[in-house]
Amino acid sequence: MNKTLKLSAAAALTLALAACGSGNDNGAATSGASGDAGVKKTTVTMGFWGTAQDLKTYQEAANTISAQYPNIELKIKQYPSSDQFWNALPGEIAAQVAPDFIKISNEGAYEYIQKGLFTPLDELVASTKVDMSIFSEAVTNIWKADGKLYGVPNSSSPAMFFINEEMWKNAGLGAYPTTWDEVETAAKKLKTNDVYGITINLDPYHITNYAKSFGGGWDNGKSINSKENVQALQEIFDLYASGAAVTPKSLGYGWDGEVFANKKSAMTTGGHWYKSFLKDAAPDLNYAVVPVPKGTAQGSTMISDAYVVLKDAKNKEAALQAAYYMTNEKTQTEFLKLGNNSAVKSLSAKYFEENPEFKELKPALDYSTDFAYPADSKRFKDELVNQLESAILGGVKKSPQDILDGIQSQFKQ
Repeated sequence: MNKTLKLSAAAALTLALAACGSGNDNGAATSGASGDAGVKKTTVTMGFWGTAQDLKTYQEAANTISAQYPNIELKIKQYPSSDQFWNALPGEIAAQVAPDFIKISNEGAYEYIQKGLFTPLDELVASTKVDMSIFSEAVTNIWKADGKLYGVPNSSSPAMFFINEEMWKNAGLGAYPTTWDEVETAAKKLKTNDVYGITINLDPYHITNYAKSFGGGWDNGKSINSKENVQALQEIFDLYASGAAVTPKSLGYGWDGEVFANKKSAMTTGGHWYKSFLKDAAPDLNYAVVPVPKGTAQGSTMISDAYVVLKDAKNKEAALQAAYYMTNEKTQTEFLKLGNNSAVKSLSAKYFEENPEFKELKPALDYSTDFAYPADSKRFKDELVNQLESAILGGVKKSPQDILDGIQSQFKQ
């Protein structure tokens, strides 16, 4: 699934936030007396995009928040997709009807932090006395920039590599691959007239995982054309040149999960969201999950969801408290069942008990890291995808070195 945080409305969002700055105080926004004790209720709204099961879990949490925070009434607003969310948000902010806090992933969040669109939480943590020590240090650090905290961590899961078990066995293959060399050999054997050996979605999430598996990464724009990243792109080029790889766009699908669910490829990089998607889209499909294969290093991305308070939230303290409540044990356990590893240290051990299909991923928790896109994330990701699609799908004669040198020149540090 394309987990990329869509940034197409960033400029409009910046202007909308600036226009609404006068309403930016931490005073209570009350909606009248409520409850047996006549407690004044502060209405807080959370915005997110996700599945129907996600909505059910969030609504159950909203219904019980008064047990911990009797002054808060929590409303949940679901958006159909990340695109629609980020397209709608500027207008909602201008009309002063935007959510107070949102759930997003760390992929792409750095650009919004650099634009000043999110509220730094350190002072709010101190004033509300929420206990941030319950979260693992590694995932908390993902949500820090320039020494400031910007998110209440919800989950933390490494990238994954999915294999169709039936296709693998029918091809007479043995142990699952641990290196890209082994993947390439297997992909050629798995290729048939109707099925490709591997899906490679030309999307920044997937490309970054190839880069990290060769010891590379973007380092916020400082190392785009590193030799490790060149090696990673060469691996992608080689897999396509072998005829065993396919991109979803070539088959008319929107993302890699659809290709895998429709049994059009035997392998793909992906993430924990595959579990809930495949449960509905392909309930009879048996699959194995292993860490992202090794190139020259053992590496992959760590994707983390967090709750982020918007710059112009009407009551920032209440928004932070509501966000923090979403990390309660019951809510977190429900998400564990869907494949999300909890950011709460005491619950993370349950992850592999609830998701035995992900047990091979345990070592990846120690070496998976943040995406570290440049601050101008949207432009970087668009350029990376456009260049790769032009070369792989459009026949433009550019080598991985040419592509990355060209992109690096646009993001000089």
